[in-house]
Amino acid sequence: MAVTWRRGPFRGGSLRGVLGRLALLTALAVAVLAGVAIIGTILAAREYRDAAQDALAQEDAADQVLLDMLNAQAGNDGYAITGRGDYLTPWQQASAEYEDDLVVLRETVGESAALTTLVDEVERTVNRWFAEARELVQLRRQGRQEEALARYNQDISLQRFQEFRAAHEGLLDTVSEERVARLARADRRRDITIWGAGAAGLIAVILMGSAVRQVWRRVGRPVRAISEGVIRVTRGRLQTPVPVQRTAVRELAELVDGFNDMQRQVLQQREAIAAAAQREAGQETERRLWETVQSGLLPERLPSQRGLRIAARYQPAEKALLIGGDFYDSVLLADGRVALMVGDMAGHGAPAAARATGLRFAWRTLVTADPDPAHVLAGLNNQAANPSDRAEGLFASMLYAVVDRHGSVEYAPAGHPPPIVLTPDGCAVHQPESWGPLLGVVDWAEWPVSRLRLQPGDSLVLYTDGLIEARAGAELFGTDRVCDILTAERTSALEQRVERLLSAARRYNTTKLEDDVVVMAVERKAIPMWLRNWTERPVPEEQPAVTTPG
Repeated sequence: MAVTWRRGPFRGGSLRGVLGRLALLTALAVAVLAGVAIIGTILAAREYRDAAQDALAQEDAADQVLLDMLNAQAGNDGYAITGRGDYLTPWQQASAEYEDDLVVLRETVGESAALTTLVDEVERTVNRWFAEARELVQLRRQGRQEEALARYNQDISLQRFQEFRAAHEGLLDTVSEERVARLARADRRRDITIWGAGAAGLIAVILMGSAVRQVWRRVGRPVRAISEGVIRVTRGRLQTPVPVQRTAVRELAELVDGFNDMQRQVLQQREAIAAAAQREAGQETERRLWETVQSGLLPERLPSQRGLRIAARYQPAEKALLIGGDFYDSVLLADGRVALMVGDMAGHGAPAAARATGLRFAWRTLVTADPDPAHVLAGLNNQAANPSDRAEGLFASMLYAVVDRHGSVEYAPAGHPPPIVLTPDGCAVHQPESWGPLLGVVDWAEWPVSRLRLQPGDSLVLYTDGLIEARAGAELFGTDRVCDILTAERTSALEQRVERLLSAARRYNTTKLEDDVVVMAVERKAIPMWLRNWTERPVPEEQPAVTTPG
């Protein structure tokens, strides 16, 4: 938060000039006053000074005890509720300092019986509160969280703190009353002196009153404003500057201006440190969330199979660190075929990521036992068709494909966008023979299997809807643009094609994707012309391919 301080013109003159005028005024008063008037004035002034200084010292000492208690209460409450160790810092500091501060407070009240009694009451309430607070801290340190919270909710600590506040306020009230009483005694002494000195004393008092008023306006009031500013800074309140006193002497006005400049710089530095800490915390959170996504939703590596090349990329949504439910995986089957899968769990955050992780690991188990797409999707639906998940809208789309090294592809979509096939002659969406429902929407259904063949050099591209739904205004990225980019990058390596496809989607969506994107591609390697007649043999569509050694 930005704070602006204004400099005011220095109209109060110099301190030397003010003191010179006051010295002349005092000399005139001394010349007029008789001996009794002089003595009485000195005694009255001393009483005023002592009353003010004693009251200020007593209030400062009482406020220091209050500050210790506020810090201790904040730390104790935070630790009792959350159990976080950083809350113990203010608690431990206050625990170490409050006894010394009570000793200082007791010294400031001196021999006043009324104030001594009230200080005893303050100390008693402080000790009672610390006894309860230590009990809460001990319960928390012993891991007895429920007992600590139950005791905290009984408001014992709050009641004892309120008892302390009542005793503290009573002490301050009595300090004020005693100060008023002492000032009243000083007033009576002054009156006696005035009546004894007669007319001369009356004139001297008027002159001294004017001098005191000038000192207060030009020195005392600015000094008090600076003192209050120092107290605010020590308590962390840096937003309020010290007001400029137009009647202050020049030296004090310059001191106020310098103090405000220092306070502004400290505030700016604190805000900069807080902003840096917030950025660092955000980066740490992002790193941990990304590690969670990688460990649960993405495979560590893709399988390798002769005759095929596989590449995949995952791009999380780039707003508010929302972990999505997009995932992919690939497994090399026992018969030499490669199983590929991309999925999209509805929603964002930890629930969606957890469900997606469960589906991915279930898919790995099912394809190992029986890789048939229809059977695998039926098994995944049995796991996803949970009534509670369905009520929360947690369902998934998936496209599962099985590819052999001779280019034979079987796949089944579960409410998922169809695959795209890139050939040397063009690029097009391959429409499945029939569609199956989303996983988890119904208790039982069938997922028809579609088939196609990849010729040498052809690529099959699987993706989630975050790719084609990237938008510029109301216009979607769409499959036509996907095909345009794949066609333009036909001669590039498979990994580079996938990366440039994601980059194009980000640029189209003003550099920030609103949804997660998974792109997985498998390419049947092209065979050089001079080897084609030696390595290729016709393979019937209805029979599994035969792998020739070498």
